[in-house]
Amino acid sequence: MRPFFSKVFFCLSLAVLLSASQAHAHRYHFGLTELSVNERTQSLEIAHRFFVADVERALSLSAGKEMQDAQKQMELYVNQHFQMRSKAGEVITPKWVGVESDVHDVWIYQEIPLAKVQGESFMVRQSMLMEIERDQVNTLNLTRGGDTQTFTLKPGAGGAVVKF
Repeated sequence: MRPFFSKVFFCLSLAVLLSASQAHAHRYHFGLTELSVNERTQSLEIAHRFFVADVERALSLSAGKEMQDAQKQMELYVNQHFQMRSKAGEVITPKWVGVESDVHDVWIYQEIPLAKVQGESFMVRQSMLMEIERDQVNTLNLTRGGDTQTFTLKPGAGGAVVKF
């Protein structure tokens, strides 16, 4: 009888150890927004990259019972969570360009005419997925003239002041 109990104890110990390591495993929650000044097209190009599963979850929660038009729902979600506000308080809403995805990532594209933002400072708020993940970190990169500024945004942060 004793070998039986030691085998059971070993199996239970192994199961507890494996479940504890799974509970301790950490999945990171990261998003990237790139703001690029394109002098040739005279536009501020905006590209957001997030994990497909995270975006699907956020959209399903924000859509309520059913999602009628997934692209429209995504556009509304992005416009709600990504905002550029001038010093005067005016919100600049980027034009929706499109979305593409692969197995892992969703890329969302927007743009703003450069004349609307050039030489001005804006408070940029990028809170996508922060309402569903407490450890979500969104990186905001601003590239112009070959230089890149990077801002790290976490839940509770107001945003980043960016001058174009």
